[in-house]
Amino acid sequence: MSAALGLFIAGTAGPVAAEPAPGPSTGPGAEPQAGTGDPVHWVRTLQLLQDRVAAGSLAAHESQPLLIARINADLLGAPPEIWGHRNNLRSAITFALSGGGPAILRRLTARDGLGEPEATLARGALAYVEGREAEAKRLLQDVDTTDLPPTLAGAIGLTQASLAVTEQPVRAIALLDHVRLLLPGTLTEEGALRREIFTLGQTGDLRKFEALTIQYLRRFPHSIYAGNFRQRLAYQLTQFDVGHDEARFATLNRILNELRPDSRRDLYLLVARAAIQEGKTASALRASEKALALCAPGSAEAIQGQLYRAAAEIVNLATFQSGSRTLRSLDRAKLTSRDQLLLDTALSTAEEIGRGLAGQPGLPEADSASRPARTAPDPADGPASLIPKAQATIDRIDLMLSRATP
Repeated sequence: MSAALGLFIAGTAGPVAAEPAPGPSTGPGAEPQAGTGDPVHWVRTLQLLQDRVAAGSLAAHESQPLLIARINADLLGAPPEIWGHRNNLRSAITFALSGGGPAILRRLTARDGLGEPEATLARGALAYVEGREAEAKRLLQDVDTTDLPPTLAGAIGLTQASLAVTEQPVRAIALLDHVRLLLPGTLTEEGALRREIFTLGQTGDLRKFEALTIQYLRRFPHSIYAGNFRQRLAYQLTQFDVGHDEARFATLNRILNELRPDSRRDLYLLVARAAIQEGKTASALRASEKALALCAPGSAEAIQGQLYRAAAEIVNLATFQSGSRTLRSLDRAKLTSRDQLLLDTALSTAEEIGRGLAGQPGLPEADSASRPARTAPDPADGPASLIPKAQATIDRIDLMLSRATP
């Protein structure tokens, strides 16, 4: 390996926020350590780098493709006799399942005499990374990882869980539990924990979902993947309908209490918006109220919270007027393009309700304010998922009004 790869392995990171402080081998002008020239050490280098990604190192994350490309080239250029050693074969399989791609496995599976279980593992891993899931499942689903080294066992366990999650989520959860115990503090544990949390969402196990989510937020708060995790977490919490009753909402509060106030505010906003898209008005109302309590008056976040609360209020006759007034008062310049689209949809819905309310005995007519011009949707934001939900809300409102009509 190039001597420059020594820079990647210096200063192994644990689950902390900052980059490791430069030591004697990593400071300016220091001579980096050279790799030792065999697959075991090359793949260990990659794992050390990936563990720093779990700790929040953006530099490690950005360096990963370069390192993978270099290791891949070195593996492909290694002399044939190196593959006579079982540990080297196992490292190559681990590499392929850790983002390294199929090239080395294609070469190895074309060889004779690999031996078992390496031959089966290599063929199964190759099928998996090439997207041939049925074959990968046939080859890997019954593999016992007990006698494999932890890094390979973790990579196979993650693969087995991925192959099982759709049809056997309970088995996938058990596999991920085992992987987490094998490699604590690593990117493998971080990935297993993330996957298990969302698999628990499939099974409806809210209690374990809460416990593991809190564990993730405590152990990997700075992971490069934490932002995406929180986006998905907001959606999953909405699927649990956390605003349905006080007990479920208390679960949300316990989870979010692990975060700093600004992060807590942002996640309440994410939950509120996801709830609007899913038509879960109780969750949207509760989450937006909690977010607003953490927002500075007049801030962009406060405008967001007011939008989500008002969008939920207009689907209820008792709160329609206040929600409608709030929508018309919002400063759309402080909203993102996708929230401007949500505002336009909510105003359109309010106008439709207002027309339905016109002339109804005992109900005030809606103000006839003109709707602001609709902004062009942001293609990267996927607004198509919002519009069907908004239309479903309109349909429910029409039904509500028809029932209210004498």
